[in-house]
Amino acid sequence: MKKGSMFNALKKVSALALAAVLTLGTGLLAGCNQKEDVLEEIKKKGSLTMATSPDFPPFEFYVLDKDGKKQIVGSDIALGQAIADKIGVELDIKVSDFKGVLANVQGGQADIAISGFAKTEERMQAMQFSEGYQRSSTNGFQGILTTKEKAATDAFKDLDSIKEAKLNIGAQAASIQHEMAGKLTDQAKIKQLGTMEALALALNAGDLDAVVVSTDSAEPMLETFPNFVILPQNNFDLDPEGMYSTNVIGFPLGEEYQPLIDLANEVIKEARESGDLEKWNNEAKALIGQAVE
Repeated sequence: MKKGSMFNALKKVSALALAAVLTLGTGLLAGCNQKEDVLEEIKKKGSLTMATSPDFPPFEFYVLDKDGKKQIVGSDIALGQAIADKIGVELDIKVSDFKGVLANVQGGQADIAISGFAKTEERMQAMQFSEGYQRSSTNGFQGILTTKEKAATDAFKDLDSIKEAKLNIGAQAASIQHEMAGKLTDQAKIKQLGTMEALALALNAGDLDAVVVSTDSAEPMLETFPNFVILPQNNFDLDPEGMYSTNVIGFPLGEEYQPLIDLANEVIKEARESGDLEKWNNEAKALIGQAVE
């Protein structure tokens, strides 16, 4: 073989070897980057992890069972159980305050988050959502809770009066109510707390002038704190267009969650058509009187 021919042959062999290495490397990288279908992972582990904050009746809250132990109930819990049943696994409830719920689902520590929350532009950057499954306030609205004494003052004549008074206003951390509070007073005047119970205690102690609330969930507080009052909807509705009125299920970002999202949407559709969504809500409302912290 001539020297030039041998050199050309070696070049061809080297090129083929390099191409083979590159092809193998690309395949390995693709395999490493490809994540397994989360729905299949859930089936393998035998449980669906659901993040929630059980301080938001009738959606999720604590009651005492027959043995005097705290048990989480509510319409959202029933929905989570229905999704777990559809998959054929156990429901594993991961409890935290509301801010923790969002952190758990965004960080992938939970498969789903069901905690009476709405879809917002900010949250859409950090998680995915199901179809809307229920109005967060069936008969209520996004409003303001305060004391009867404060409600009688000039600061609470209307929303403009509240804004002018620069009041100390409370809201649950990371909630849509916190977003609404920012439209009523300066950010420095907003106090974020983890639970509605903590906000009620702060209002009762005089540390807050008012709390922005979903009125359905705030109504049970009126029995515990008879000096509280929800300001009337006609003058104090903070979401008159119903932008935040529909609850959704949250999922971590990633295409691997799409089969789980599809399954959850299927459960929502079936529960709506069968009347289960309404039944779960009515059953939960019947238990609100038994709610404990």
